[in-house]
Formats: sequence, structure tokens, C-alpha cells
Amino acid sequence: MSEWLGLGILEIAGLLLIYFLGGLVKGGSGFGLPLITISVLPLIVPIDVALAVNAVVMPIVNIFQYSASGMARETFRRFWPVVAGLVLGVPVGALFVHAIAPETLTISLGAFVMAFALLTALSPRIQVPPRFERQAGGVTGVLAGIVGALTTANGPVFVIYLVGVGVERRAMVATLGLFFLVAGILVAGSFWTIGILDARRVLIAAICIGPILAGMWVGNAIGERLPQAVFRRIVLLLLFLLGANMLVRTALT
Repeated sequence: MSEWLGLGILEIAGLLLIYFLGGLVKGGSGFGLPLITISVLPLIVPIDVALAVNAVVMPIVNIFQYSASGMARETFRRFWPVVAGLVLGVPVGALFVHAIAPETLTISLGAFVMAFALLTALSPRIQVPPRFERQAGGVTGVLAGIVGALTTANGPVFVIYLVGVGVERRAMVATLGLFFLVAGILVAGSFWTIGILDARRVLIAAICIGPILAGMWVGNAIGERLPQAVFRRIVLLLLFLLGANMLVRTALT
């Protein structure tokens, strides 16, 4: 199997472990799966492989989140400008994946992860006036589409916008499920079109779904016992260190 997939046994084992850990974080904190995985995966596989696998697993995982929310119609009706912006932004970002050198992309990813950790730790409160909600949603969609195509980790852009428009927790979970699902499908389609995603990488992604779901189940069980503030600090510290590692590792090569 390893020869067919183009990966060694240790590389496959590493993938499964990383996606289990990503699922663990998502199950315990409600976010962070793509940020965790895209920070660690380049240590064992090329970054284009990491992006391709993330592009496949994310929409599959978020199908469950969105469909189980019971708010599919309401969220789409309110936040369709974000979805429209994603349709524009993802193809633009996908074009830059081929245009940017791997080293530059790795540095960008590291800086992005560190910035997200710092912004979240500082708990920014950005208020969007109701009359500008749709315009801000369109801009958010375009920006998140570009970031998602380059990193498959556009969650921070979505979360900051939803906090700004004052969405309550249940609606936020449902809306994030919608955004991640649409963005994931668009990113996967774009990656397939430009050659980053192929049948072999889809199969690699398929074997990672089980560990993700298992990790989410365990993470949810842990998260119910561990104070959320403590778990959140641990995750943010880990993200910051991973981002710093990407920058240092690239600078030394």
C-alpha cells in the first residue's frame, strides 16, 4: 500500500496520528483542525500534499456539523454574501498556490498561524454595524476564499466576522459548518482542476477520516471535563509554537 500511495509506512502512521490530534483539538475546542494539521503535516509530507488532503477531509467533517445544526436555511439566508465571496476568492487563491514557491508559502503559513494565535489570545472585539453586514460578509468571503485556497485554514477569518456581527454560539456553529463546507468543496474542486489534488491524494485523505472522527469523540469527552479556558490557552500556545517552528525551519534550510 505504501508504494501505491507514494508514502512510507512511517509517513502514513504520522498522517493518521496528526489527523487524530487535529480531531482531538476540534472536538475539545470546536476549532483548529486545519490549523493544527497544516502546521505539522509539512514535517512529513510536501506542503502541496498537506493542502490537498486537508481540502478533502474538511468538507466531509463539516457535513455533519452543518446538517446536525437544524439551522441550515436560516444561516444560508442571512450569510449568502459570504458564500458568494467564497466563490470569487477560492479560485484566486488557488492560482497563487502554483505561483508561490514552497518556501514562501511555508513562511506565509507560519506567520498566519502565529497571527491567529495572538489575535485569539487578545480576544479582539470587532463590531460590524448591521447596515454593513452584507458588504462585510462579501469581503470576508473573498478574503477567506483566498486564505483557504492557500492554507485550507480560513476559520479565523470567519470567526472574527461572526463575532463582529454578534452571532450567538448555536448559530455560529451552524454558520461555520456552512462556510467550511462550501469553502472545502470549492477548494477541493480548484485543487483538482490545477492538479494539486488527484485520485491518490483523495485516497490518502480517505484513510484520515477515521482518525479525525475518533479524535473528535475523544476531544469532546476531554473538553467536557477540562476547563475551556485552560484548554484554549494550551491550543493557542501550541499553534503559536508550531507557526514559529515553520518560520525557523524554513529560514534554516
